[in-house]
Amino acid sequence: MLLEGMGVDLKDPNFRDTPARVAKMYREMLSPRANNWMTFPAKASDLIILRGHRVIAICPHHLQPVEIRACVGYIPGKKTIGLSKLARVIEEQLTAPMMQEDLAEAVADAIDKKLDPKGVGVVLAGVHGCMRFRGVRTSGDVITSVMKGVLLLNSAARSEFLQLIGSPT
Repeated sequence: MLLEGMGVDLKDPNFRDTPARVAKMYREMLSPRANNWMTFPAKASDLIILRGHRVIAICPHHLQPVEIRACVGYIPGKKTIGLSKLARVIEEQLTAPMMQEDLAEAVADAIDKKLDPKGVGVVLAGVHGCMRFRGVRTSGDVITSVMKGVLLLNSAARSEFLQLIGSPT
C-alpha cells in the first residue's frame, strides 16, 4: 500500500519483493536478543554507568530510524547485573516502533523493577530520520532523560551522574 501510494509501478521487477524485504528488515530491527537479567549480590554502592551505547529505534509516526546514543546508570541496592546487561536492557525494549521519551521511561522502569536500585538514570540522545530527511531537515539531537530514586531526589547524585556521562552526543 505504501508503494502504491508513492505511485510505484508494482509490476516493475525491482519492487516485486520489496514488501517482503521491508517486513523482514523491521522484524530484524525489532527482535532484540533476550536479556537473562542474571543478578549478583551488590558490592558496589556507587554509580554503575554504561555511556554511549548506540541503538536504532523506529519512530512510530513516520517509521523512520532514530539513531540513539544511550547513557544508563544506577546505584545498586542489594543486587547488580553484569555490565553487558545494561546494553541489553535498552535493546530489549525495542520490540515495536516507539517514541524516544517512552523508550527512556521503559529502560528506567525495567532497571527499577528488576534490580530495585537506590537510583536509576537514563539519558538518550537521538537523531530522528523524520526530522533529518523531511520537514525541518535538521540533524540536531533530541535529548530525553528519566531519573528515579536518589538520582531524581538528590541533586548532588544527579549532578554526579550527569557529569560522569558528559555530553551524550
